[in-house]
Amino acid sequence: MSGRVVDRSPSQWASGVLFAVLCSVGLGLAVAFGRLAFDGGTTPLTVGLCRAAFSVVVMALLCRLAGVSLRLPRGFLLQMLFAGVLFSHMAFGNVGATKYIPVSLAALLFFVYPPLVALLNGAVDRRRPGAVKMAAMLTAFAGLAVMLGVDLDRLDLRGVALGLTSGLACAINIVWVSRRARGLHPFQIVFYQSCVATVVLGVLTVRFDAFAWPVLESGWWALGLVVALQSASIPLYYFSIQRIGTEPAAMLNNLQPVASIVAAIVLFQELLTTETLAGAAMVLGGILLMQWNDARSRNRHGHDIDSRSRLP
Repeated sequence: MSGRVVDRSPSQWASGVLFAVLCSVGLGLAVAFGRLAFDGGTTPLTVGLCRAAFSVVVMALLCRLAGVSLRLPRGFLLQMLFAGVLFSHMAFGNVGATKYIPVSLAALLFFVYPPLVALLNGAVDRRRPGAVKMAAMLTAFAGLAVMLGVDLDRLDLRGVALGLTSGLACAINIVWVSRRARGLHPFQIVFYQSCVATVVLGVLTVRFDAFAWPVLESGWWALGLVVALQSASIPLYYFSIQRIGTEPAAMLNNLQPVASIVAAIVLFQELLTTETLAGAAMVLGGILLMQWNDARSRNRHGHDIDSRSRLP
């Protein structure tokens, strides 16, 4: 911990919470629509590439409208290159996993990132998580083990790997950006990450000859919704980080898999098995316990426990 106290007004905190919730719902719905896009004939790399390229244009326009310069201050280029590589896998892996495994499972596997954010912040700050937070993280990881342990032999390991590694990339990206991109506007952050992701995913798409437009009308609608929802949601997340810090923002994202699961039930009649439901309850319960513990700590100390990890 830096020891620096950061006071926030109620309106600032409320707006940060609202941005995190809207981002969570948007990203959760995008995961489910990704499955529709793949069923309509497109590929995960195509979806990721289109989303990244569209985000470049949108962020450039928003920067111009907001009067935000696209010129990076000296010393930030390498930071954004690394963040962009992580961002490319987040754009590809989270939605891409639904091509191989059920939507609900893909959403929950990606959700390994909130406990990882807490672990990474603790490691960087050289502070041990408290007993409650450690119990919550262990519960969440045990929930993942319960979900995977029973059906692992029947699951496509490509989807499992994409879901888990995209969650890991998300956690590293959040902690990296919050510490290494101080002073950058969220629009700048997303613009440069999207530029790098467009190049990375473009090269991979050409290398594996994986570009394919949808062949069904439903696929086109789904592709457009994935691109729009993800492009709109990511900037909201960085705004929430600025206002409430990385760990509270990550904890509020517990709505993301809920939105994905509800959408999967409505769109695909995809019901959770008993084991998956139990594991999901453990994952979300552990994350909610961490969120409650953080809120209690804030109330006790009168300031944000994650002050060092927030963007200025």
